Amino acid sequence: MHHTLIVLLALIVGGFIAGLFDSVVGGGGVITLPTLLWTGMPPYLALGTNKLAGTFASSTSSFTYFRSKKLYFPLLKWMIPFTFIGALIGADTVLNVNERYLKMIIFIAIVSITVITLWKRHLGKTNAFRGIRLGVIVLAMCVAAVLGFYDGFVGPGTGSFLLFAFLSVFRFDFLEAAGNGRVLNFTSNVAALLLFAVRGKVVYTLGLPMGIAMMIGARVGSRIAVKRGARLIRPLFLIAAVVLSIQMGITVFH
Repeated sequence: MHHTLIVLLALIVGGFIAGLFDSVVGGGGVITLPTLLWTGMPPYLALGTNKLAGTFASSTSSFTYFRSKKLYFPLLKWMIPFTFIGALIGADTVLNVNERYLKMIIFIAIVSITVITLWKRHLGKTNAFRGIRLGVIVLAMCVAAVLGFYDGFVGPGTGSFLLFAFLSVFRFDFLEAAGNGRVLNFTSNVAALLLFAVRGKVVYTLGLPMGIAMMIGARVGSRIAVKRGARLIRPLFLIAAVVLSIQMGITVFH
């Protein structure tokens, strides 16, 4: 790995932009993971270091949404434990398997949610959540476990998948969906980071500067999101989904 001022600057700039996007619509890992790999870091170290930086960003944006009362804890309390466990299992799995086939599935999924969001123009404009009942709780646990596993396994796009789940499955508006998604993303980041740290797969000298830059970007992004709401989040979400589709397509078909 080459530790130069240019590398550090790239990590800081990339981290700030990623934090800004990630706090609103997710997908920050699409910027941070390739940036870390560009430094010459081995893939497993890049994944672990990316979790460190992502934890900074998601903690900041989660706190901003919490202060703005844009979280729905009656549902989140059922999802947080399953997100944590799923992420631990995912992080443990990625250290032992080839993720090529999973990336193909992710590519198809992200293209699908982009098309659905474009097609359903009213998705996320109003809060149509119908309340807590047994079926909703079971579904929430399953969604949390699957997306937690994915975040621990690979990561990029988790925030976008969470946002889409809260929009389409639970029918929250864009702003509350973004807030709830951030909390679960923070949970999965912490779980995966713990496992990567224990296995010695985190480069703190690069992850900390990037994480601080992401934290500043996340603070700015989440405050703008709270003020602007769906008018800002929908177009940004579509941009993030398209970029993620292209990035995943290149990875899968290269």
